[in-house]
Amino acid sequence: MDAAVQGVLSHTRLLPYELLTEIFLKVAEPSYPARELPLPPPLLLGQVCSTWRLVAHGTPKLWTRFSLEVSNESQEGKVDHVSFAKAWLSRAHPYPLHVCLYVESPIALGPIMDVIIPFADRLQVLELSLTFPHFHPLVNIRSMALLESVFLSADIIYDVQGPALWARRITAFMAAPCLRKVTIFAVGGEGLFCCGIQMPWSQLTELCIEEDGGSADGFRDVFLQCTNLVDCTLHMATWEEEVIPNIPIVVLPHLQKLDITFTGPGHSFPFFQPLSLPALKSLTITIRGDCTWSHEDFMEFALCSLLDLERLSFKRVPIYPHELLQILTHTQSLIELDIASESLYIDTTLFDALSYREMDGQHLLPKLEALHIFESWGDDVVEDSIAGMVESRWWTDDPPRKVSRLKRAHLDYDFMKEHSSRLWERLERCCREGLTLARV
Repeated sequence: MDAAVQGVLSHTRLLPYELLTEIFLKVAEPSYPARELPLPPPLLLGQVCSTWRLVAHGTPKLWTRFSLEVSNESQEGKVDHVSFAKAWLSRAHPYPLHVCLYVESPIALGPIMDVIIPFADRLQVLELSLTFPHFHPLVNIRSMALLESVFLSADIIYDVQGPALWARRITAFMAAPCLRKVTIFAVGGEGLFCCGIQMPWSQLTELCIEEDGGSADGFRDVFLQCTNLVDCTLHMATWEEEVIPNIPIVVLPHLQKLDITFTGPGHSFPFFQPLSLPALKSLTITIRGDCTWSHEDFMEFALCSLLDLERLSFKRVPIYPHELLQILTHTQSLIELDIASESLYIDTTLFDALSYREMDGQHLLPKLEALHIFESWGDDVVEDSIAGMVESRWWTDDPPRKVSRLKRAHLDYDFMKEHSSRLWERLERCCREGLTLARV
């Protein structure tokens, strides 16, 4: 052994057991700024010497995070994953567990899941990325008393019986009174995964669902059950029919952030028709494919919810400038506006409307601090209107103003490069004075 290393070990052996324990726990933290390690910290620390191994094995908190990844067939059979999982989880007693399984080629995955089942009542965070049939052992779980967060990712494979036949039996998460955060990603299966695994939707505060081929009605029905949601991200299909049956208005009183992506072809606006979101502060809407958008239905939703947004983002939403201005007129608390869409044709009227004029009695978006516009320019946008709007909302002194000072402007740099340098020179002057000016 190298003399320098031997010297370091000699000194570390003199450290008190308690101090070594604290050091080990710090090294094992996910946020610890270490380089790529060849082994997980508990195993790596235990290989240094017998004293360190004794301390590591005698520190249950060091073993509370268990992660296993089997990425290809070449790794299978070389490690006894079952014994490894059992030993690791046993050392964590009696603390709550964070278990992560990422398996692409699941030979012997069933026995590994069987090892985890006895520890279900101590699971606090569960992350599973598996092929769909290997979620089946979850049906044997009767209690998840400590579970707070679930991440489920699946490639759905149709076996002889078909997944829908037994997916409905997975009710384990209904026995998780502390569950608040659920993330679901699924490829294939036409919505069977999301609909088949039951969740206590009404107690969730954070939800993310992205499932290829899922039913639009199914997604909306799940969302409407989540009456305590605060943060929600949905990637969902659209409706084939424009007219849907009348649904009573559902109020989600706590939802503050909604990020929703519609994948067409079809209609997106039926999602908003039964909704009232009075606490909503951040809204992101993304349109993919040939999806129909209804400005009238969105405005009805906005008025029903009495929207008081602070952040609004439209990505590829096909609306006209006058429609956008109408929306902005009803969202006067906006601090951040993000427009990124080839389908939204922005003309000079937007910049003129946003320009600050001291003598005006009313001002559009008086609290606006950040503006991001990308891939939305019309050919008739006059550079002076862009520069004038930015300059009107930028100043370096501190006299009272009727609007907030613009802090960040993210603009389409390709557009500006095609026009005269005078526009960019005017914006760069503001940048030199402190405005954050991003060149998209």
